[in-house]
Amino acid sequence: MSVTFCGYHTHNQNQDVIYRPNGLEEYLFLLVLAPMEFTFANGEQVRAQRGACMLYLPGTFQHYQAEEEFFNSFVEFTGLPQIDFPMSLPTNRLFYPSNLDQLNRLLQKIHQEFLLQQPESGQLMALYVQELLLLAARGVAHHQRLQNDTSLYQEMHSLRLSMLADCQTEWTAEKLSDLLQISQSKFYRLYREYFHTTPNEELICARLQLALYHITNQSMTIQEAAYQSGFANINHFHRLFKKRYGCTPSQYRNRS
Repeated sequence: MSVTFCGYHTHNQNQDVIYRPNGLEEYLFLLVLAPMEFTFANGEQVRAQRGACMLYLPGTFQHYQAEEEFFNSFVEFTGLPQIDFPMSLPTNRLFYPSNLDQLNRLLQKIHQEFLLQQPESGQLMALYVQELLLLAARGVAHHQRLQNDTSLYQEMHSLRLSMLADCQTEWTAEKLSDLLQISQSKFYRLYREYFHTTPNEELICARLQLALYHITNQSMTIQEAAYQSGFANINHFHRLFKKRYGCTPSQYRNRS
């Protein structure tokens, strides 16, 4: 593998256009650092945000233009059979890896070695390019997983509201995860990631809040208030209540 040209934090004139109908003889890995519009051979136009990447294969139509600022990092290289590419790495289309800064640092290292041209520079650049492609493949796979997880956010948020509004009902991890058709482990992971707590902690808090309301009703016993709030075990309810409010349910009622 040989790096033929590269750039780090490259600036051309604003709204500059790159148009290569026959592409390059080399591979081109491009990291977009300011919005650009890419046009493909079939006429399709796609807006690229900061953080987008493109890996053009040799001989591929290239046409892209900066919306305003022309700002990117890139490397052109030869000598790498396509069979050596990571299987999950997209080619000739835009993709969004999750590790933008990591990839940009590698492009900086490649650029430094390209300028230095020391005896080991060629080998180092080849290693950096291999690492760049592998990490880009890992980054795009991670980004896709995040997108898939994010698509569950609205469903999980809606389910969370239903759970808290109906907290006296029995809610189990199995029931909640089944409603979303995901595993229990994934449900717990996403719940903490989205809401920075666990469903059990939120359910207990909601039930205790409901119990406070019921306890102020003198016609209802403490035990009835606990059961009406979703607590099946009265002793467990007493422990949680005292831990949260520093007094027993009866003491709270007497103060009210």
